[in-house]
Amino acid sequence: MLVKDFMTPNPVTVTPGKMADETLELMRSLNFRQCPVVEDGMLVGIVTDRDIRASKGSGVKVGDIMARDPVTIVDYASLEGAAEIIRNGKFNALPVVTNKGELVGILTVIDLLDALLRMLGFYEKPQRLEVQMPDGIGLFDVLHVIQNSSEKVLSFSAAPENRKHYYFWVVNCNFGEVEKALRKLDTRISTVHS
Repeated sequence: MLVKDFMTPNPVTVTPGKMADETLELMRSLNFRQCPVVEDGMLVGIVTDRDIRASKGSGVKVGDIMARDPVTIVDYASLEGAAEIIRNGKFNALPVVTNKGELVGILTVIDLLDALLRMLGFYEKPQRLEVQMPDGIGLFDVLHVIQNSSEKVLSFSAAPENRKHYYFWVVNCNFGEVEKALRKLDTRISTVHS
């Protein structure tokens, strides 16, 4: 997975000459914690809401308080590499640039979480299927039936209090077909889906 596929493209930017208090208002209105600073199309810094609050002065310009030469990542880098940089640097976001240093996006922690959800399949709004299995029914027989009637089986687990009660998280499941097929295995199987 590449940064360019998950970054926020064309981020809101400010110039070094913009007043810090105006920038803070802009960031608050957009619910941002950081903003790239661009001059002549090139990234020259990044400013955070914390930087602005710490400056405590009217008449302060972004260029006076921004972090110069911020850590960046190129748009074709791996998402895993970006996550490592963000984690190790304890950043909230990384500016995304081209080989020439032109700002093309920003990759935030939220973007990384969205990528993780997509990778795990939870972006597709899975549904939970509960199956109560009597003795003599194999888990893998039940799993096979559910797989045949679902686009995906994302995960499954046994209930801690009852090893015959299982939870399956599925995407695009035909619950009617699952129930019919499970009844053919054993009429004592019961299901609930939500």
